[in-house]
Amino acid sequence: MADIQCPSCGLLHPDLGLPRPKGLLASGECYAASSQILSAFYLPALVSKRQYVVDAYACTHPDDTTRLGVQTTALCLMTLQLYMECGQAVAEGSAMHREMMQSRPDFFTPLARPPLGHLPTFQIFEGVLDTERGRLAREWAEQVWQAWSPHHAQVRAWNLRLVPHRVSS
Repeated sequence: MADIQCPSCGLLHPDLGLPRPKGLLASGECYAASSQILSAFYLPALVSKRQYVVDAYACTHPDDTTRLGVQTTALCLMTLQLYMECGQAVAEGSAMHREMMQSRPDFFTPLARPPLGHLPTFQIFEGVLDTERGRLAREWAEQVWQAWSPHHAQVRAWNLRLVPHRVSS
C-alpha cells in the first residue's frame, strides 16, 4: 500500500483514499489518525482538555482557500488566545465557538500561515499514558498559539469585538 503525505503537517499515512476534511488542509488519512488520538480525550479524566487538541490540530492544518477554512482557523485561534492569555477554561471551547458565531462574523480575511513544520503533531500522544495527555495537550496548544504570534493582534481584536466579556483586561 502506498503512503500519502499530509499537505500541512507532512506526516505519512497509508493511503486509504479517504476524502479530505472540510475546513482543514489535511489529508483524510491524517484527519482520521488525529480522530483516533482525539478519542482518548473523551475519557472523563481528559474531556476537559479535549478542545486543546481540536484547536491545535485545526491551527496546524489551516485552509486559507475557503471561507469555512478561514473561519475554522480564526475560531480556533480565538479560543487558544482565550485559554492562554485570558484564563478561560478549555472545557468551554465549544461553547465559546458557538458564542463567537452568534453574530455571524465574516472572517474571510485569510491570515498568512506561519511556518508550522517545526511544531509537534498529534503523534506526541501515541504511546503516552493518559495521565500525561492533558499536559501534552496544553503544551502543544501553547506552541501552536506562539507559532501564530504575527497574528495575535488580529485575534485579540476579534475576541474584543465578539466576546469582550471573556477577555481579561
